[in-house]
Amino acid sequence: MRRMFALLVLGLTLAPWVCAVGTAGPLREPVSAATGAALVENASALEAAFSARAGEPLRQFGYDLFAQAADSRPLPGAVQGDYVLNTGDELLVTLRGQKSFSKRFAIDSGGLLLVDEIRPVTAAGLTLAALRAELSAAVTAALPNTDTFVSLADVRRIGIVVTGSVGRPGRQEVSAFATVLDALSTAGGVTRAGSLRRIRLIRAGDAEGGRTIDLYDLHLTGGESAGGAGQRLRDGDRLFVPPLGPTAAVAGPVKRPGIYELAPGQPRLSATELRELAGGVLRPGPQRVLRFGIAPSGEEAAEEVGDPQAPLFGDGDLLLLTPQREDRRNEVRLEGHVHRPGPRALARSGRLSALVARSDLRPDPYLPFAALATTDPATRARVLRAVDLAAVLKGRDDRRLAEGDTLYVLGAGDVDFLTSEPVLDLLRGDRALPSDACQGLVVLGRALAASPDGPLATGRQARAAAGLTGSRGPCPPLFEAVPDLLAFALERSVLLLGGVPRPGFYPRAGRAAAGGASALARAAGDEPEGLEWVDPAEDGEADGRGAILESTVPHYELVGHVRRPGTRPLTGRTTLRTALGGGEAMKRGVYPLLGVIERFDRRTLTRSLIPFSPQEVGARRADRALADGDRIHLFPAARLHSPPRSAQEAGTAPSVPKRDDPPDSEPLDPAIAALIAERTVQVRGAVRQPGGYPVADQTPLSALIAVAGGLSSDADPTSVELTAASGARTAIDLGRTGNSVQSAGPGDAIRVNPRAQALEARAVTIQGAVRRPGSYDVGRGETLSSLIARAGGLTEDAYPAGAVFTRESERRREKEQFTQQARELERALTLEIEKGDPVKAENVALARQLAAQLRGAEPLGRIVVEADPAVLRARPELDPLLESDDRIHIPKRPLSVAVAGEVMHPTAAQFVSGKSAEAYLEEAGGPTRNADPGRSFLILPDGRAQPLALSSWNHRVSTVPPGAILVVPRDPKPFDSLEFTKSVGGILGQLAITAASIAVISR
Repeated sequence: MRRMFALLVLGLTLAPWVCAVGTAGPLREPVSAATGAALVENASALEAAFSARAGEPLRQFGYDLFAQAADSRPLPGAVQGDYVLNTGDELLVTLRGQKSFSKRFAIDSGGLLLVDEIRPVTAAGLTLAALRAELSAAVTAALPNTDTFVSLADVRRIGIVVTGSVGRPGRQEVSAFATVLDALSTAGGVTRAGSLRRIRLIRAGDAEGGRTIDLYDLHLTGGESAGGAGQRLRDGDRLFVPPLGPTAAVAGPVKRPGIYELAPGQPRLSATELRELAGGVLRPGPQRVLRFGIAPSGEEAAEEVGDPQAPLFGDGDLLLLTPQREDRRNEVRLEGHVHRPGPRALARSGRLSALVARSDLRPDPYLPFAALATTDPATRARVLRAVDLAAVLKGRDDRRLAEGDTLYVLGAGDVDFLTSEPVLDLLRGDRALPSDACQGLVVLGRALAASPDGPLATGRQARAAAGLTGSRGPCPPLFEAVPDLLAFALERSVLLLGGVPRPGFYPRAGRAAAGGASALARAAGDEPEGLEWVDPAEDGEADGRGAILESTVPHYELVGHVRRPGTRPLTGRTTLRTALGGGEAMKRGVYPLLGVIERFDRRTLTRSLIPFSPQEVGARRADRALADGDRIHLFPAARLHSPPRSAQEAGTAPSVPKRDDPPDSEPLDPAIAALIAERTVQVRGAVRQPGGYPVADQTPLSALIAVAGGLSSDADPTSVELTAASGARTAIDLGRTGNSVQSAGPGDAIRVNPRAQALEARAVTIQGAVRRPGSYDVGRGETLSSLIARAGGLTEDAYPAGAVFTRESERRREKEQFTQQARELERALTLEIEKGDPVKAENVALARQLAAQLRGAEPLGRIVVEADPAVLRARPELDPLLESDDRIHIPKRPLSVAVAGEVMHPTAAQFVSGKSAEAYLEEAGGPTRNADPGRSFLILPDGRAQPLALSSWNHRVSTVPPGAILVVPRDPKPFDSLEFTKSVGGILGQLAITAASIAVISR
């Protein structure tokens, strides 16, 4: 806001300069409602109306609070002991002592907390502190000498209803810790049509019909009182946001200008109260206070407020504050291309020589011209006067300065902008400015529109400049801060054409003849040679306005990726090789295989493009004579290399700079871009940078491979394919003498074939009951039996029937499957909620918990294989091929059968031949209340799974081998009310298999 106010003051100060450069009209015009909307991005109707009245952008106060949705979920373990637990909360229980573990347990739909080996504890309705005491007593009774630690791992979700002026009205799910502010953020925030001071919280059983919440307290003081934005919500609460109430606005040099809603019961405020709402004034001192109110007839009336304590400002009123004095005394200023811009004391810097010295200037100052902003003693208006900065530095111009004078020093970039494309477009007659045009271009456009027949708009300079190609750099800050300076400098410029590296406009303070022309040419970047006046001004002015200087000697121009781009004199001995200095003129990183000579034939009035190879020229193997006016284009290598493209794109060429181009890169001329596309050779295969590479003519394969980064480490130089544009294909061995100099031309394609890899990229690992466990490099086609043999074979106690074979690609597939199932589960749950059908909160919590388990599950990627060497010898078709990162674990012969899943006491029971699955289940305490015994299954030692018959109506007998795992999955009944119940059973089974497989590896 300080910067905005400074620019406003600067605009008022520089207003008289508009007339000095030929533009007319007041600085500030009446602002329409449409213009008011343009002042504020995405403005509401109220903001557009107030902004139009104030003439500056005004935002409604307080609504930025909802720019990002708040996360009301607390950090685990950061919950106080008075938190009341309920179904859906998840606790982290840690035991240390006789039994040690750390696991997460959720409070089930019955309000019970079921912890392994501990009696069920009724947790719903208890505080966290009370549950700690209750659970500690239960642990002490079951497991003496065991310490218990309990913290909240995840909180339940509650449902509230948010209606009124919010982004997404309706039912919202938030955590049990959510506040009013969290709920509003979850609902998309309060819209600008809604009130921030009259929000109602309606709670079941509240006899008073709800409480009113004022968010301004949070904005102005940071307070979140228990009855305000920080109030904790309960399940079933309702929030209603009514329409916006009465508003008043504050504008001018205040710290927080904006539109403020009036508090309930306070229909009018004083100027002092409104000023404090806006944070106070920016500048201390007496202020002029104006009230803009809407009369009953609809007219806006302004009045000066004498008593700032009087409550005069009501709905629709605008308070405008302005300092009574904003002037400064006894100062002059130095701005622009200097090291320390800013004010100077008039007593010390009363003359130009004292204001600026060479030590004040930054590198590359423009010496022939500077601008002095001063007050005309006759008209008392601010005007710009041209100053010869070189004369000031040499002491030839030491004029006295007046209070408030400002000297603006230009740099090379400022002068280059005089010949930029936006400026040239205006001179060519295009009055349409881009949306991001700087103020200097705006003022220049107005000056040209005000004098359409003037010399600046239609003079010979403008006509001559129409054929120039300008730069596309950003507008310098100097022309943004001092808009009139751009047109002022152009009116006092000479147009240099030829004989200098950078043709274009160059301003000067005096006549640009004789020595003056030499000074301008030196400022343009080169010593002058053969400069003459070819188009002097016809208006007879002494300073030669509108002059054009052009070289009469033959010349050529270096363009693009060269050390010193620009124009050079052409002699009879100048050739392409001497122009490039034998390669010295090229920048590092130049593209070596193609450059372009752009030649204009004045006899036939045609342009031709001549390709050449900079590499061949630099190596003195090629050369070419130059003609007057030739332009030599060189390109950066990063620009001409195109990555591999499809066949449909193969005929196109880059027409805009790539992201890694130099910042000053210009778009390629369409004709040059077409030439590049026509002369491209595709290099593919085992090179470091495959892609398209344009060439001038037939080019050795070695040069093309070198520009493509060289051969990669897996390249086979004996197997290179050259496909000609005609379709003929040739096999080439680069290792043979002479083959490396074979060449490819435009339209050809080269492919360097890779060598066949003998080894896999990464090793495989075998562990467990083998004689030499560890990691082994394997070749292509190697099998599991050969790996076991290399590892010394199996030990005497090995159990190959229980081998665990895991593969990374299978693990990634299973992980993606789990993630997809989690997404589908969440999507189905969202659809259930959006239908509006009643859904139990505990079912929703369980579904979310199941989705979180799916996302957090880490599958092994196990594959069922045969690992017995004797069987593999007899049946080699069962011998699996190995891949990189495979892991094989051969266990020892087990003596137990594990029981896992939803059982009272997961355990590993001793294996007894012929023992039934029911007997193993009884040893684990039987199934829990959440179990589904009818879906139990047995994981065999080799990883296969088969269903068990544990129901009373099925009397099949299942053999349980040693090392097997009996798994009782979770019952999907809590999800019966949801439509996606069919998929839950399979998901629970997959999670159980994953957990059991991890248990096998852990043993």
